[in-house]
Amino acid sequence: MLTELNENKLIQIRIHLKNIIKEGSQLIEENSSHFNIYQSLFRRYIYAFESLIILTKDFDHTKTHRAQSIAVILRANLLDTLIIIYLKTFQFEKERGADIEKVKYQNEIDKLYSEQIRRFITISEPDKKIPTYNHKKFCEMVDKIRKTFDYLFNDEIDIDYNKPSKSMKFKSSDDITNKIIRKRLDNYSAQLKDYNYLQIFSLYDIYSKYDHFGVASMTLEYNTTNEICDHMFWSIFHITDGITFCIDLLNSEVSSESDFKNIHYELSCLRGVVYTEHLYLSPKYKEDNK
Repeated sequence: MLTELNENKLIQIRIHLKNIIKEGSQLIEENSSHFNIYQSLFRRYIYAFESLIILTKDFDHTKTHRAQSIAVILRANLLDTLIIIYLKTFQFEKERGADIEKVKYQNEIDKLYSEQIRRFITISEPDKKIPTYNHKKFCEMVDKIRKTFDYLFNDEIDIDYNKPSKSMKFKSSDDITNKIIRKRLDNYSAQLKDYNYLQIFSLYDIYSKYDHFGVASMTLEYNTTNEICDHMFWSIFHITDGITFCIDLLNSEVSSESDFKNIHYELSCLRGVVYTEHLYLSPKYKEDNK
């Protein structure tokens, strides 16, 4: 059974999530013309919160099966948060004004874009033998991607449509893996003392076990409602930092003219609800906001 504290937290968290979704949806619309990593991450956070609203409705010991879906959603958001904290460390250095730091920062952005593009344009030999594979359409897709993201390709290397990724500037060895992120954040830990990135990694690891079937995922099926809430609440807490970083970078990198005051307020309230150890709600308030 849910403790009274967790029951009350869940009610308040849902209220703030609804307000964040309302504010966030408007901000998404206002910044829709920007094609950049921070606008996309911001959207992912807001859409994930909308899913959480649905999954946490009337959540109690009879609905612990929802932990699976909650885990999959929050796992992605936690990884997004680690990525954006990682990028933020390069942005800190970029703000020093040195040209080399600006290049490093942009390279990290380009590496992130390159990873998925490489996956799009890489087709294994067995997959090429599948009846639905159309080589002409594949080549057209490669040409379109190269035209759109020409700065990620080396002009001096002609496209080999059998292995088009050979023309890309960044290779698979340049991918920003969790190991690379962890090493960077460890080296930058003094500047990140206000952000418990180790707990983010821990929560991400827990949710990864939900996402990949095995003995661990089977064991997690027996977690109590309070254990599920504890993981979920602290994940939401850290994700609010990810959203805040997105807002900071939208302002500094693409000069967004949106007013983020209201969403900042709601994010702060949400963090406060997760962090508090005492929360009383009247019976009428709880009934009205279930």
